This record gives sequence, C-alpha cells and structure tokens, in this order.
Amino acid sequence: MELARDLGVSIRTFHEVTAIEGDAGVERVTLTDVRTDEKSVIPAGRVIAALGFAADLSAMRHWGLTFSERHVVVDSRMWTGVDRVYAAGDLTEYAGKVRLIAVGFGEAATAVNNAAVRLDPSQDLFPGHSTDHANEMIGAAT
Repeated sequence: MELARDLGVSIRTFHEVTAIEGDAGVERVTLTDVRTDEKSVIPAGRVIAALGFAADLSAMRHWGLTFSERHVVVDSRMWTGVDRVYAAGDLTEYAGKVRLIAVGFGEAATAVNNAAVRLDPSQDLFPGHSTDHANEMIGAAT
C-alpha cells in the first residue's frame, strides 16, 4: 500500500463506489464515506473492485470461542465448541479450509442443520435432497 501511495495513488478506506459515470467509458466516480455519508466525485479512468473486509471480532472475544489468528475454530458440524453456537463462512477455521463463497454457502447449510438438531433432537440432520421435492411435485402432477 505504501508503494501505491508513493506513486500518487489515492487510497480511500471506509468508502463505497455509489456511481460510475462517463460518456465513452469511466470518467468519474462518486464515492460515499460510509461513516459520514459524505459524497465526493473524483476523476477516474478505471475502476478496480477490491471487495472484502477485515471483520472486527472483539465483540466475540468474551464468548468462550477458540480463535486461530482472526478466525473462529469450528469442527465438521461448524460447531464452535460453545453450546448452541455455530459459525460459517470466512470467519471460520478448520483443517483444509478453502475460503470461497461457494464453500461458505455449504458451511451455512451444515451449520443450520446441525444447529436445528441441537435445538430439537427430533429433527433429521439430513433433510433430503432438493431434487426429492421436485420429483414429488412431478409425480403429483402426473
């Protein structure tokens, strides 16, 4: 980041791109400061999406969770080791973790199904395939 600044690149944290304008291409960008809602328009020739954030985990530090650097350690059920607390997504850490959004979606389904069984042991951990319901609807229509 220092090299970019040394080259004269303006780096703006806590800002969102709220408009991109131009006649034949990108000419100007409107930025909104998420802390103050202040808007600024800057000239631009390109927009590079650098999406992401660093989560502030300080509020969870007293929950009794196990942390590995900036991540919450979970098991294969996405259980944190704290009763009825499950986690999913980039926040989590376990052996072999791959940080992709598709993995996060799968982790969310795993966490929700395991939490449901923990809250109500009569629930089935495996609710079935989504295609099972489609086949039921096809069978009912014929």
